[in-house]
Formats: sequence, C-alpha cells, structure tokens
Amino acid sequence: MSAFSMAVLQELNGRNINNPISCLRSEVTYPAAPGKRADIHLDLESMNILTPELKQYGIYRHNWLEAKYFRLNDEDKPTVDSLKVVLLILKDLIRLVALPPEDNRPTSEAARFLLHAYQGEPKKHIAEKKNTRGGAVGFTRTWVRKIRSAGIQTIETIHAAGEVTQFDAIIGAPLRGLEVSMKVANLVYEPRTAATNVYWCYLTRVDDFKVSLGAEWYERKDGTFTESAPGAAQIVITAIAAGLAQ
Repeated sequence: MSAFSMAVLQELNGRNINNPISCLRSEVTYPAAPGKRADIHLDLESMNILTPELKQYGIYRHNWLEAKYFRLNDEDKPTVDSLKVVLLILKDLIRLVALPPEDNRPTSEAARFLLHAYQGEPKKHIAEKKNTRGGAVGFTRTWVRKIRSAGIQTIETIHAAGEVTQFDAIIGAPLRGLEVSMKVANLVYEPRTAATNVYWCYLTRVDDFKVSLGAEWYERKDGTFTESAPGAAQIVITAIAAGLAQ
C-alpha cells in the first residue's frame, strides 16, 4: 500500500496538483460500518479537475480502495489457503459495493477499486473451483478469472448460498442470502515469466453492480442508483455492515 500510495502521489505531483497529500488518506473508516476501514480514500474535489465529461469515464470525487497481497513462503508455497484467498477477495468486493458512503443518491459520487497482487502466478493462490462434496454441488467461480482479465468484464450473479462453509467465518453467516453481480474494468500488470520472484498485479474498478438480500435490492448503473423500493438500499447496506465478519 505504501508503494501504491507513493505512485498515486507522484502521478498527482506530475500533473501539478497542489498539495496532493492532503487528498489521500489511509485506513479510513466506513461511516456505515464503524470498525471496518478502507485501505485508501482519495478525494478529488479540491483538485478542481472534475467535470461531467470525466464522470462518463468512471471518475468520481470519492475513490475508495481495498487491497490484498498474497505471497509465497521460502518453499514457493502460498502462505494463505486458496479457499480463504477467494473468500477474502469476495469479502472486499462486498465491502466495496456496500460500504462507501453515497450522500447524494440517486447520483453516485464514489468510485470503488480493488488492488490485488500475487507473488508468482495467481493460480497458485486462488481456488477457482468448488468441488462437489458431501452432496453439495460443485461449480467454477468464473468471477475469479474475470477480475484478472484485462478490460471491461461482466460478472454474473455470485451466489453466496452455494459457497463453502468457511464463508460463515470469513465473510459472515448472516450474508448467506446475498447475491451480487457487477461490471468491472481491470488494469492488468503481468510479467512475461512464471518466476516466483515477480508479481502479478491487478487494479479492478467496480463500475455497475447489483446487490440483493432477500426481497430487497439496489443497483448502480451508469452512475445512478435504483432500488427495489424506497429505503431498500439502506436496509441491505445496514444488513451487510452488521453481518460482515471482522
């Protein structure tokens, strides 16, 4: 995160933004979920660069970023179980679609980013398939590959109900009924070698998304929010904030 923050500051300095460090904060608490913090928040308001045209490219005043980095040990083995890796990434995506404050609904003011990096090839770290076991149906987590594929990707509904038992402890048992779909845009930075001393890095921007819990749902499309009924978005967000594990 220090390296990424410095890169952001260098970019802003290079564009002659006055006092850019005042716009960048780390470990920022989500107002909807005290005790849960985003890794980075960047506020572009004071830079006087925002225009209606820029927003058409997915640029917003508030920028919330979650980050995950997975490394190998001295024997080139992952330090985190591959199922836990998947659930930690999914947890960050859930946090991003639910927790950034949106004080100007139905107009959105918050961009959402997931920075995920891997020492060695990501497939060493991530369990893309859930095996059939004990009568439970197996499936492929297609979203895992899509957040590592360059450009714009559409992720069909992620059904929390079908996930492994570790979901309850890592993400939160109350969120088993959650369904999430989204459109993302990925910036991919991959090496040309499979060596384990280099890194695979991805910056995923979550653009459109829909979040459902029971009969209630809300969605953002082209920067505008809609919901299943007045107050539905707040009901779902409150339930997610309460149900997410620490």
